[in-house]
Amino acid sequence: MSTSTLEDEIREFVLTTVIDEMNILMSRDGITDESPVTVSGLELDSLSLIELALRLETRFGVEIPDTDIEPLASLTLGGLVAEVVRRGAKA
Repeated sequence: MSTSTLEDEIREFVLTTVIDEMNILMSRDGITDESPVTVSGLELDSLSLIELALRLETRFGVEIPDTDIEPLASLTLGGLVAEVVRRGAKA
C-alpha cells in the first residue's frame, strides 16, 4: 500500500472516529490537514486524545506511549496522520 493511500486511510479513520464514534465533531466541514487536533480543529480534549491514540494503536499496529500523547495535542490533523505513519502504521 502506498504511503498516500495509508495516510488517507488514517485520516479517514481519525475523522470517522471523532465524528461518528466519539461524537465530538458534528461534521467534516472546514476540517483540513491544517486543522489543529485540539481547539478550533478536531476539538479533542486530553481524555479524547488518549482514547483516539488507543484506537489508532489498535487499528494501525503502532505504539503511542502515554508520554507521547500530550505532544500530539500540538499537532494538526496532517501532523497526526504523518506521526502515525512515522510510527510504522500498517493498513
